[in-house]
Amino acid sequence: MEQGNNIECLKTFRLKIPLFNEQGNGQPGQKYFFPDNPIFKNKNIVGIDLNAQEQIVSLSPLVIWQGDLSADNDQNLGALVGLEGAKYIYCTIYDQDESEKFCAVPLRSFFPKQSYTASIPGSITDRSPRRVKPYYGRVNPRKSYLFIPVGTATFNTRAYVSLTFYYN
Repeated sequence: MEQGNNIECLKTFRLKIPLFNEQGNGQPGQKYFFPDNPIFKNKNIVGIDLNAQEQIVSLSPLVIWQGDLSADNDQNLGALVGLEGAKYIYCTIYDQDESEKFCAVPLRSFFPKQSYTASIPGSITDRSPRRVKPYYGRVNPRKSYLFIPVGTATFNTRAYVSLTFYYN
């Protein structure tokens, strides 16, 4: 059982948002809308987090080749965006009443904060529980989107963002 917004939730779902056009590449200045997924209907979302690997170095500035879970990698969607690439992507979320809940929030801020203790070589690093980005409401996927600002380098590979939504 996870918590977001200090509200218990019993269920989660993962949403994959493609960041490419028909030609297969990402274009700065373009909005990438959430897929119209029926699971959003009448669900009270209580938290959101980003699924990405905590690696700083990547083969290209925006993508990595392994996700946080190997099962999350989707060959049809390309490479999962990593934590480094997430700092170039912004998220805007609208509620079902069409009010703007988040506006241009850096995607990297959706990555669950982890506390690390100092590790001794050869020992296991201690981690605190996941903390998700608090949100309370019903997401409108037709209006919610990710955005890569103009001036950010284009990436010539298919890539996607994976978000986990916590709901009641």
